[in-house]
Amino acid sequence: MLRLDSRGVFLALVGLGLILPVVALVVVCMALMAQAALAVLHLMAGARNPEGAQPCNRSANEGPLRFSVHIAAHEEPAELVMRTVLALSRQVDAPAFEVIVLDNNTRDPALWQPVEALCRELGPEFRFYHEEGVKGAKAGALNIALARTDPRATHIVVVDADYEVAPDFLAVAAEEIHRCGAAFIQFPQAYRSDSGEAAGISLELADYFLRHARRAETADAMLLTGTLSVIARGPLEAIGGWSDRTITEDAELGLRLRQQGYRGRYIDRVVGRGLLPLDLAGLTLQRYRWASGNLNTIRRGLSGLSLRAAVHVVAQLTAWASLALPFAAGLIGGGLRLATTPDDRAAGWLASASGFGLALVFATAALPLLTAMLANGRPGLGTVWAALSSRIALLLPSAAGTVDALLGRAGAFCRTSKDVGSATDRPGAVLPALALAGMALLAVPGMPLAGLLGAVLLILPYPLARATCTRLSVYRASLVQAQA
Repeated sequence: MLRLDSRGVFLALVGLGLILPVVALVVVCMALMAQAALAVLHLMAGARNPEGAQPCNRSANEGPLRFSVHIAAHEEPAELVMRTVLALSRQVDAPAFEVIVLDNNTRDPALWQPVEALCRELGPEFRFYHEEGVKGAKAGALNIALARTDPRATHIVVVDADYEVAPDFLAVAAEEIHRCGAAFIQFPQAYRSDSGEAAGISLELADYFLRHARRAETADAMLLTGTLSVIARGPLEAIGGWSDRTITEDAELGLRLRQQGYRGRYIDRVVGRGLLPLDLAGLTLQRYRWASGNLNTIRRGLSGLSLRAAVHVVAQLTAWASLALPFAAGLIGGGLRLATTPDDRAAGWLASASGFGLALVFATAALPLLTAMLANGRPGLGTVWAALSSRIALLLPSAAGTVDALLGRAGAFCRTSKDVGSATDRPGAVLPALALAGMALLAVPGMPLAGLLGAVLLILPYPLARATCTRLSVYRASLVQAQA
């Protein structure tokens, strides 16, 4: 029996295209309309906004600030977390602050005991807790940290376990809170050692901030993105803290804050850098989580938002969405039907619609990314190609996450591994299988032109994924060299 998830839907649509291509064509046409809507949202996110940034409210946060910095760690290399803690210990001109490291469900004491010892050495403002049986993944750990926060703290600062913040991070955060008077502020994510071969992958990830976050800021509709976030404690506690109802607890929290009337701001300044995912498997898990979790956040509703804010919130939450899966399945099913019944007109229409759908998916993913890169510094052609390669190689997990979310499947939170020794250069089995299917479709007699284009697009992600694996291998080597 087929499972009602993205894999089951893919196989069912292939079979439907082979047996009842007319019915499969209806499904593909519905997906085409949805993908066209996604394309409009992506283009809107990259459009120039003549209104400029939102005005600030200087009177909202005039009192003294006290930060509580929360680091949730699970199975993280000790050296990595220690570098994060040490960076926080070197803050300059910062208001009063504490640091809480909440290590949850880490089985090997060798991973967390050195971090505990470092916190003890740094003094009482650096507190370490190791907890077993924590439920709710990162959200559950952050809620435990929130419950143990100094009662005097006015703001919660969330920093991922792999992020090394700049010496002036907390000083800048305090300045921006006083300047903007927002209930929460969000800084962009950035990555260290991301020059050279890794520059394109880093740029592809930065696309969210170059387009979606900047546009959301001008529309007063910014959400949270999980690290380098600063949240007023009162509003955070008033809405019940963090929730594990989706696997993107950050975006979900940002939406709930917005729905309760709290304002957030995007501060377009790099104040810390983390690690890129170390291999394609890590990128894949991350992209699936973003696509699935953000769409599940939309499923919870947008009540309390103005129409303008709701549009920009949806644009952020669909930044990673893709409907490539029904198009790929329809193309393969229609191609199989044409191979056995060359004169089947419905199969020809199905192959054409599916091929056009795949072209629309690629254009939706690539063109806004390309225009944003060219408008923000004009990087070299090699960097642009690497960014486009990474984006296309990750269309499959985006599509799987999108379909799973539409089916109501929540998925489980999976951390992105930061262990260089466990990384792999293998792209997995699915992309090669799709590439083989695409090559077979090129040989089907009577395949329409749009179907042939779709077949080429089925082939393309595999070699681009291999190239992305190679770039990540060079990136891992640079990290090892930097630590030597």
